[in-house]
Amino acid sequence: MSGMDRDELIRKIQLATKNLGVDHLTRDAFCQHSGIYKSAIHKYFDSWSDACDEAGVKCGLKISDKNRVKPPPISEEECIHELKRVADLLNRKDLSSKLFDKHAKFSANLVRRRFGSWHNALQEAGLELCEKSKKEIPLSIDECVTEIKRVATLLNRNYLTVSDFDKHANFSSYRVVRVFGTWHAALEKAGVNVSPFFIKEIPLSNLASDFLKITIELNRIPTIIQLVRRSKYVAHTFSKKFGGYEGFKIQAINFLISSKSKAKMPLNIKNILELERQKLDNAVLKKQSVETVLTQHHQGRTLNFRAFAYAPTSESDVVGLFGAVAEELGFEIISTRAPFPDCEARRKIPGSRERFKKCLIEFEFSSLDYKKHNHPINGCDLIVCWVHNWNNCPVDVLELQKEIRKLPGWK
Repeated sequence: MSGMDRDELIRKIQLATKNLGVDHLTRDAFCQHSGIYKSAIHKYFDSWSDACDEAGVKCGLKISDKNRVKPPPISEEECIHELKRVADLLNRKDLSSKLFDKHAKFSANLVRRRFGSWHNALQEAGLELCEKSKKEIPLSIDECVTEIKRVATLLNRNYLTVSDFDKHANFSSYRVVRVFGTWHAALEKAGVNVSPFFIKEIPLSNLASDFLKITIELNRIPTIIQLVRRSKYVAHTFSKKFGGYEGFKIQAINFLISSKSKAKMPLNIKNILELERQKLDNAVLKKQSVETVLTQHHQGRTLNFRAFAYAPTSESDVVGLFGAVAEELGFEIISTRAPFPDCEARRKIPGSRERFKKCLIEFEFSSLDYKKHNHPINGCDLIVCWVHNWNNCPVDVLELQKEIRKLPGWK
């Protein structure tokens, strides 16, 4: 669909309305019927209603949550039965979520929510991932480093860009970034330099200038889609660094109205910016006030282990319990932090001598949560959890509910 132009998109909207036989066409129904992504629509139109107006069809509106009828829950057995039925129907052992959505009685998202991931569901049904999905399985650090070095050698360079890597590598740069967090971190690990043409940061003044220009053009505050369509910068440039588009708008408006900005703007535009700033400030204050309200902590079953009256029900409970028994379990905690992995420690090596080795720990309530949170397999040495429910887990697991039974104070 990459070569599709605006007129062809309009024709496809008209054709979908005719084929589906509906009076009002929703964006989701159109995308599902035509196989066209939402991004293709936003390339030419600010909103779905604008696209419908151009096509001369009535825009379908989503049902409000208040009036929506909640479907009955789908059991694991029903999911497995439907997976097998669709696989038999297509006469194949591998199955993609896209094919499942096309032939199944319910969506692949329901299956994902039930099993934690599409891969887990297929394993339970005795099926395999399709070739495209297999490429999404996390790579190891060594695989990434080897491929980066290979491509750099192939191009005879001491630096490497994302586009060059994607052009010559056996897998995408996206999969590398999933392992290291950033492209620069991957290059550093491989001993390859960043491109000398890389622009480190786009000044706020440049982004704010684009924001002002488009606000004047539209005579209102632009949405992120409206802004990106008229700007030379991509969406994450206006959102990632600022904690989201709302955060960018706050900083851009403050800059434009401040004495530092030399931007000239009509009075009505200044009033629009002032009103938006007030609305955003009020939203931040409201959010902060909600976050300060203490909510009741959910209690687990009665534990009565030392100072812990109840069993853990969350990751933070696991952290507290582990900290209390870490020394007895043979650990020395060096530091804890918010980014992955959660904790750096030293773990005692079994034997008569007091010998320790470095151990990077990720805390989870259940071991399967590690997989649900898309943490890299090679990102840590140990998962510390309350419940171990991940079969064939590739990472070492310490299940606290079993380990504390070996300690003094267990009743």
